Amino acid sequence: MTAQHAISGVEAFDSPTFGSRVKSMLKLDFYRLFHTPAFFIMLLIAAIIPAMVLSMAGMEVQTAQGVTQSTLELTNTWQIVESTGGSAVADNPLDFGGFANINMLFIFAGLLMAIFVAHDYSSGFVKNIFAVHSKKIDYVISKSAIGMFGGAGMIIAYVIGAVVAGLITGKSFDVNVGGLAMCLISKVFLMGIFSSLFLGIAVFFRNKLWLTIVFTFLLGMMLYPAASVATLSSTILTVLLTFIAGAAGTVALGAVSSLILRKRDLA
Repeated sequence: MTAQHAISGVEAFDSPTFGSRVKSMLKLDFYRLFHTPAFFIMLLIAAIIPAMVLSMAGMEVQTAQGVTQSTLELTNTWQIVESTGGSAVADNPLDFGGFANINMLFIFAGLLMAIFVAHDYSSGFVKNIFAVHSKKIDYVISKSAIGMFGGAGMIIAYVIGAVVAGLITGKSFDVNVGGLAMCLISKVFLMGIFSSLFLGIAVFFRNKLWLTIVFTFLLGMMLYPAASVATLSSTILTVLLTFIAGAAGTVALGAVSSLILRKRDLA
């Protein structure tokens, strides 16, 4: 064996492939995710929200001006998945269901991302990560995947909570099953865009968790209507379009996060 071949062999051993680096990073992040209390708290909140919305539906409340108004009227459990009350929020600020529908989970996914990344920086663990995973793109891909996985988990928890709450409150479950499935799948794909956006905010503010939370909430509310493109009448075309949009958005915003990581100190 020549010296050149020997050196090449050492370099190949010392330089992990892209696939092995990402796999190692994902393994680390998923381990940490399942040992992060905030993740399970978010899942619990996601399951409780449908019960709150359905139990408050149709309640009459009095405003500060003494005017009696009714909260969102819901006759079907799946209305909180389609976000049918969202358009009425401006007319009735007490329309809790218009805000606390399934689209609120996109903001919760951002809060989970904020906590996850801020802990990396506040604990100094991020330096250990980049000592092993020198490529910033590894970090971005892994965190984006974690965000999408966490968001999908919240969507599943929300649906389970909605079914239980619907049974307890006696709401109807009549629905086009295909449309419901396409709606939920589309929302999972859209979660990729939101997760990548919130990752960019998190790596920009680093260990300043409160600033990350503020900007996550503000941008999440601004982009809130975007998640409403997936409705109970969604089709395979909706799924395809959200998949393309989600993939393109994830790549573009992931590139921004990677750039921020390269330009800013880890401290």
